[in-house]
Amino acid sequence: MTDSNRPLRIAHFSDTHLGYRALTKLDPVANRNQRSVDIEEAFERAIDEIMRRDVDLIIHSGDVFQHTRPSWHTLREFIFQMRRLASLGVPIIVIGGNHDTPRLRTGGSAFSVLDLALPGITFVAGYEEKLLTYDDLNLSVMAVPHGALTNPDPVLPLIAPGKRNILISHGFVPGMKVSQTGEPGEQEVDELLVDSDFDYVALGHYHVAGQVRGNAWYAGSTERMGYGDIDVTPGYNLVTLGAPGETPAVEHIDLPGRPMIRLKPVHGDDKEPREIADRILDHLRALNQPDAMTRVELKETARPERREVESILRRESSPFVWNVQVISDQQWLAADSDEGTIEGIGDLRAMFAEFVASRKGTHYDDEFARALLERGDRALTEAIQAAESRAPDDGTPA
Repeated sequence: MTDSNRPLRIAHFSDTHLGYRALTKLDPVANRNQRSVDIEEAFERAIDEIMRRDVDLIIHSGDVFQHTRPSWHTLREFIFQMRRLASLGVPIIVIGGNHDTPRLRTGGSAFSVLDLALPGITFVAGYEEKLLTYDDLNLSVMAVPHGALTNPDPVLPLIAPGKRNILISHGFVPGMKVSQTGEPGEQEVDELLVDSDFDYVALGHYHVAGQVRGNAWYAGSTERMGYGDIDVTPGYNLVTLGAPGETPAVEHIDLPGRPMIRLKPVHGDDKEPREIADRILDHLRALNQPDAMTRVELKETARPERREVESILRRESSPFVWNVQVISDQQWLAADSDEGTIEGIGDLRAMFAEFVASRKGTHYDDEFARALLERGDRALTEAIQAAESRAPDDGTPA
């Protein structure tokens, strides 16, 4: 083996979603949204771990931020931590994900500023792919950001003969069966790319780490977000490449995150709210995980009673869990998202799901109800994301 083909160690992380916020709880020290702080601490843990691994290349495969217009605080946190990584003196490549990419191509991007603030890092976050060559590593990297996947013409694989070849992209692999609901703007990575002769395909977007096709791997996210992430093990991939054409060795480095637990559904029937709440409190007391986010589905319970149960749990559950959220059996479509949720009020998506469910069978059939839910939920999600992307500060209590 020549020196240029010595084993190459790569840290591949993704979906850090800096700027994410949810619920109304505040960090007692920073006095900022606790979930925003959780996300930043997870990002820092990933940086700490990568810096002790003696890697030759670092890849971030998209969704750096939760919003296309991150706050000043979020930008500062990203720049501070990435400067730590840059001090290692190894190549660092960051591509744009769907959360990072403006809907309007003329809208500009935070990455145009980060290019200047972090000159040692390569950002590929626009609407075109980019081929990067590292001769000292005998390596060719094809970076395909989310924006490039939205173009009408497919992206064609560019394989450099005699070199180790890596593809970086952000989207779903065709044919994947996933539990999480779709997001506005998400794209598939073309079959031509994932089935090509790349030695490693570094993917972002799906928060569950793992191998999905040949040499194609998701790194997962560095922290759990909504309850669609309940099966996520936060962390990143540590990849070792040998000579061109050799199978990569991939190890997922697990990192701690805030526990997320879905309790067994509780049937309200004709019980009083106090009785229902006591039953749930018994479950939480037995669980006894003060740092955990929990969610319970309350079946066969009218909305006023469910709201009273929520109120009791907010007052009395804190010794046992960090947060408990009550949802109805009619909130199935919006149930895996927490961002923007205000305890005791519920989010617009959940309220819309309840409204549609209440009229199903009387005003329209199941097929129409499902179509209305899907289109209405997508429109609401886009409106919420657009409003939040204009928010100037993610450090507020909300």
